[in-house]
Amino acid sequence: MPMTVKARIWIGLSGGVDSSVAALLLKEAGYAVEGVHLRLWEAPGQASSLLAAEAVAQVLEIPLLVFDWRKSFRAEVVDAYLDALAQNLTPNPCVRCNRLIKWGRLLEMARANGAEYLASGHYARLIREGDGQVRLYKALDQAKDQSYFLAGLPQEALKAMRLPLAELNKVQVRQMAQEARLPTRKAVESEDLCFLAGQDQASFLREHAANLLNAGPITDRSGKLLGQHAGLALYTIGQRKGIGLVAPEPYYVLEKRAESNTLVVGWAGQLLKGAVLTGPVNWLVADPPEEQETVQVKIRSGARPALARCQILPSGDMIATLEKPLRDITAGQLLVLYRGDLCLGSAEIKAGLDQGTA
Repeated sequence: MPMTVKARIWIGLSGGVDSSVAALLLKEAGYAVEGVHLRLWEAPGQASSLLAAEAVAQVLEIPLLVFDWRKSFRAEVVDAYLDALAQNLTPNPCVRCNRLIKWGRLLEMARANGAEYLASGHYARLIREGDGQVRLYKALDQAKDQSYFLAGLPQEALKAMRLPLAELNKVQVRQMAQEARLPTRKAVESEDLCFLAGQDQASFLREHAANLLNAGPITDRSGKLLGQHAGLALYTIGQRKGIGLVAPEPYYVLEKRAESNTLVVGWAGQLLKGAVLTGPVNWLVADPPEEQETVQVKIRSGARPALARCQILPSGDMIATLEKPLRDITAGQLLVLYRGDLCLGSAEIKAGLDQGTA
C-alpha cells in the first residue's frame, strides 16, 4: 500500500502480536501512524496489555493514545451480554464491541481528531470498487479468517478501515515480529472473551450476575426429570460437555425454557434443523442474493460454511433454508452469508426451524 502523501491513520494496539505487526506494516507503507489502546475492562491482564502497547509504540516510534472506556464498555457490551443471557440467547459480544466501540465510537473519535483511516490486526481482506463501495472478503489464511466478526459493520466503517494482515498468515506475522524485534513477538494468543480474563463463565456470572445462576430441572422432551442444572445461562444449544448426566450415549442441550427454568436435553439427531430464522440483514453488498441463489452461511464464527437459499420475509426477517440440516443453531449468534470468499452480510439468529416448517 504505497503512499505519496502521509495520511494519518489510527490503529488499535491491543498489546498482541497481530496489531503490533499491523502497525509496523502501516509505518513501512508511509502512513502517519498513531497507536490507540483502549482500556475496556478492569482485569489482571489489562495492565500488562497497556505496558505491551506502550513498548510497541516506543519501538516503532509512534505516539500512543490511551482511552479509558471501561464505563461505556460495561454498559454497551458486558451489560448487553448479560441481558441477552437472561433472555436465553447466546450472544457474541465481540461482534457488538466491533460495531459500537472499535468501529463505532473509536472511528468517530479518529475522524474528529483528523485521522483519515482506522486500522486493526484483523485477518480479512477489503477490496475497494469503482463505485466507492468496499467489499469484505475472507482472509487468505482461512484458518485465521475474522471476516465473521466484521460482518455486522456498516459500509461507512469499511470505507475507513485498513487491514494490513489481509494477505498474511500467522506464521508470517510471527516471523515479521521476530525480525523487527517487537516486544510482543512471543505474546500468547488468547481466544477468551476479554472480560472473562481467564475466568470460566460460572465464576464470572457469580461475580456479576448471580441472578442468572438459579438451579432448575433437566428433562428430556417428554418431560421426564433427569437431573438438575446450575443455571440456564451456563448452557448453549448443542452443548454436550458439562451437563452432568450419565447415559449410554451423550446428551445434548436441545432447548432452554425460561418460563419453567428447564433445560431440555436429548440426542444428537434431535438437534438437526432444516432452516434458520434471523432478524433483518445488514447487507454489505449492493447485489444481495436472489431467492434461487445458493450461498454459503456460517451459524457461528468457528462453524464450517453450509449451503442455503435465503428468503426475505415481509417483516424484514430472513429464512435461510439449508441444503442439509445443521446442528447447534443458536439464537443470539450471528448468521453470516458468503458468496465464495465475499461476505454478503449478516443477521442475528432468532431460531432454528424444523425441516418442513420453513
